[in-house]
Amino acid sequence: MQIILLSKIYKLGDPGKIINVKSGYARNFLIPQGKAILANKKNIESFEAQRIALEQEKISRILTAQSRAEKIKKINAITIVSKVGKEGKIFGSVGIRNIVKAIMLLGLKINKKEIRLPNGLLRKIGEHKVIFQPHKKVCVEFIVNIIPKN
Repeated sequence: MQIILLSKIYKLGDPGKIINVKSGYARNFLIPQGKAILANKKNIESFEAQRIALEQEKISRILTAQSRAEKIKKINAITIVSKVGKEGKIFGSVGIRNIVKAIMLLGLKINKKEIRLPNGLLRKIGEHKVIFQPHKKVCVEFIVNIIPKN
């Protein structure tokens, strides 16, 4: 059975994509949940008009993500003060929440899901590379500098 997806569905596709699925999956799940409609001539023609709006929305999301990434790139480095024991090891660790909190203190609003720690939690003093990824196509690296508390 051919359907048009109305929302992004894992392993099926993005909105607007015409795909073939088993009829039971379409009738019992996708269509009643409002995630898809039947792909007949009338629905295809009406959805083509909506497709332009969806493409523009997609482009605007990417542009918004790029502007947010540029703001983070301008900051370049964030300093976090933490208690340190012997050998330069931190008591506990610096995680995503700490980084988000430090960025929010600078006046930028970000979500913790947008921060990636390539080497895991930060457990030593010094500079660490962290990735800010507001969109799957937009990615920026910045530095988190951890300094000891007196």
